[in-house]
Formats: sequence, C-alpha cells, structure tokens
Amino acid sequence: MKILIVGGGMVGSFLANVLSEKNQVTVVEKEPERIDPLVKSLKTVRIVNEDGCEPWVLEYAGVADSDIVLAVTGDDEDNLVISYLCKFEYEVPRVIARVNNPKNRWLYGKEFGVDVEVSTPDIIATIVEEETTLGEMITVMKLKSGDIGLVEITIPSDSRAVEKSLAELELPPDTLIVTVVREDAMRIPTADTVLKEGDKVLALTSVKNKEALESLLGHS
Repeated sequence: MKILIVGGGMVGSFLANVLSEKNQVTVVEKEPERIDPLVKSLKTVRIVNEDGCEPWVLEYAGVADSDIVLAVTGDDEDNLVISYLCKFEYEVPRVIARVNNPKNRWLYGKEFGVDVEVSTPDIIATIVEEETTLGEMITVMKLKSGDIGLVEITIPSDSRAVEKSLAELELPPDTLIVTVVREDAMRIPTADTVLKEGDKVLALTSVKNKEALESLLGHS
C-alpha cells in the first residue's frame, strides 16, 4: 500500500516508522531542521522537504498513486487544505486528518475531503469518561458514519468466552472482532481463534449492542 504522510513532526515520524514496515511510505515536511533526523531514523522512507499545501509538491510526492493520505501537521488550516486537495483534486481513496484544536473539529468533514478525523484530546476524554463508569469495556473511538464504535475489553478469568473459539461465540448483531492482542503480540482473528484469559480484544460494534458484547466477553 502506498501511504503519503504530510507532516514530519513527532506524530508524522512515528506513523512513518510504524507504517513503513509493510507499506511504501513518503513523508512531506516543510521545516528544514526536521529533515536530517527524519532521514536518519526512517531509512526506507522517502522524505520530501517542501510545503505539502502546494499542489505541485503533492504531485511530486506521489499523491496520484497514494492509497491513503495522512494530513498530520501541527496546523489545522494546513491539514484541511491538504485534505481538500487530496480528495477533490487527486481523488485519493482515503484521507485521514489530525485535529490539533478540538474547537476546529466541526470543520473536519466530507466537505473538506476528510474521511476520518483524529482528535487526541477527544479520544483521551472518551477513554477517561468510559473509565469512570463501572463497565469493563471502553470505547476507543466512535465512527462518524453512525452509531458504530471501536471498543476494547480484556478477557477476565471468569468470562464465558475463555477457551472458546470465535465460531462458538454468539456475537451480537453488527459486531466484528478486529484483533486480539496476547502477550504484546497482535493476532488477526479467524473463526478458529480461541480466546484466552488476559486477551485484549478490539471489536467494532453498534452502540446498542455494546452491553451485550460486554456481557459475553466480560465477567460472568
């Protein structure tokens, strides 16, 4: 997969490091002082030292062939311009944008070409809010398209799901187990995947079925 990251700061460089293991990644960063550290730390990543808000720079960086663009600069205005250009001028299939100021979040929509907006303060606030409840399951992220959320739960020893395969579990409607993390290793689940005590499960489910999923995977 070809991924274009605009913004080579702390967020952009971290994403490039992780994503470059299995993807072809290009990073665009306009600040000259950031280029040497990026080149030294990201050996397999192409680095472009230009302003990603300029159409010719995006073209030079390969936006036309990109499957995903991540607009993760520290400036909301720049991220919105980048998103708009990538979606409407170059028809990039997937555009993900970083929200720096939560007050600007309302701008990050389809009108500006943003498919997914990520606001760190909002994610933290959601997790804190969920942690203050008595439930075992927390909502990591809610999708803008509807009432679907990405939830996380750690399988306790007395869960009904322990030592059962996903095929044996009667998952609630509109629910998909996305990944299972065991001993710090991420596993892509199949129908034969057997859940163990201590497994951390990430799942997509509707808000109305969250309680049923928690009942199935949590304490019995």
